[in-house]
Amino acid sequence: MNLELAFGPGATVRPPKPAEDRLPRTALPIRQGQPRHLESHLTRLQSGAMVLGHPTPWLFGIQADLLRWLEAVLPGQDAALRLILHPNLGYVFARLEALPGPLRPCRLVPMAHPLAEGRSDPAAPHKGLSGPWAALAWAEAHRRGGEDALLLWPDGTLAETAIAAVGLELDGLFLLPPPEGRVASLAERLEVPSWAAGRGLRIDQAAIPLTRVPKGRLWCMNALRGIWPAILL
Repeated sequence: MNLELAFGPGATVRPPKPAEDRLPRTALPIRQGQPRHLESHLTRLQSGAMVLGHPTPWLFGIQADLLRWLEAVLPGQDAALRLILHPNLGYVFARLEALPGPLRPCRLVPMAHPLAEGRSDPAAPHKGLSGPWAALAWAEAHRRGGEDALLLWPDGTLAETAIAAVGLELDGLFLLPPPEGRVASLAERLEVPSWAAGRGLRIDQAAIPLTRVPKGRLWCMNALRGIWPAILL
């Protein structure tokens, strides 16, 4: 079973190790053989390529081949699909892994956001373009005994975690931090509206001081794992 494959006009090129590059990337769940919100994830990759100055008009044309590959190697099964776009070489590197579940308990270690000084960088909202900061923050949170890092802006307000967007459930609201400087979350855009409606919550965006978190219920969300509760360590 081939769990790694390249797609696109440059797919015959031997892919370099993805983790060594600042490249557009995304991850999505495969449920019963079907990728969830695939087009939105391809749009995320395409947006990152545009920031790098490498348009990828061929990108959406890989969908049929990608779906055929998934059907061949993963018929009716669940998995995680990681996609890394090499826009200058003309291919997407795809890798299948075991589908992770939500982190329970998810203990968050408050830490300064490592990219606070680059908050206005146009690359900041695009997953993968700012380098390996998330993996480093994740590792530091584990070293301190947590499952993830709750990253804060210099004014003490919530930004995101190393792997997820965050929101605070409080007084009938689901508060989300302002989008500036943090990775744009597909789960926040595609999954949260129906989830919040099901809980009778109205969505709002506002700066969330860390001191306000104990008054509500903290949630994490990403496209791969879904939406899950978290606590401060």
